[in-house]
Amino acid sequence: FDAEGTGWADVASLCRELFSRHDAGSVAGVGVSAMGPSLVVTDEDLVPPRPAILYGIDSRAGAEIQELTEEFGADTIFAESGKVLSSQAVGPKIRWLRNHEPEVFSRARHWHSLNSYILARLSGEFVLDHHTASQCDPLYDLRRSQWHPDRYDAVAGHLPRPALAWPAEVAGRAHQAPAEATGLPAGVPVCAGTVDAWAEAFSAGVRHPGDL
Repeated sequence: FDAEGTGWADVASLCRELFSRHDAGSVAGVGVSAMGPSLVVTDEDLVPPRPAILYGIDSRAGAEIQELTEEFGADTIFAESGKVLSSQAVGPKIRWLRNHEPEVFSRARHWHSLNSYILARLSGEFVLDHHTASQCDPLYDLRRSQWHPDRYDAVAGHLPRPALAWPAEVAGRAHQAPAEATGLPAGVPVCAGTVDAWAEAFSAGVRHPGDL
């Protein structure tokens, strides 16, 4: 998946179409959801050196799932992540990149899911929402709502940890260049947003434990 040429370009195009019919000045804030959890690595200029690796439908990291399960222990991962490693998890995708494309990995300076990549393009901030982070097993400690320091470093290496925020928290503000590209007002607040399935559940009325 082309995160820049399709993902970001489509967001900009949709915004311009929307604001051709509605006043952009009425926008009070922006939140982005996108398919995930996916892996987008970028350089310092937010240019991806390779296509994004998509969520569970991309099963290339089977060997890395086994590798990380043996490295950290299936019971430990389950206790701290709430699930076993699968093709849905982001950690094995990062390990796959290190194992199979070491030159790309060494050039990468940040990693994102698709929604946090759009957030970074809009605001320059590197922020991942907790719900998407909870799919980045085994990097995230679900019980403590934070990155697991040892497992993060062992898997992600030199890549910095994205700041964590809840979906409705303001993560930054739209910079001038992306504002011009989208038609959004410069300086408009940009929330952390979240992965698509969580946004869909919320829109369908799932708010509290027990809602279905």
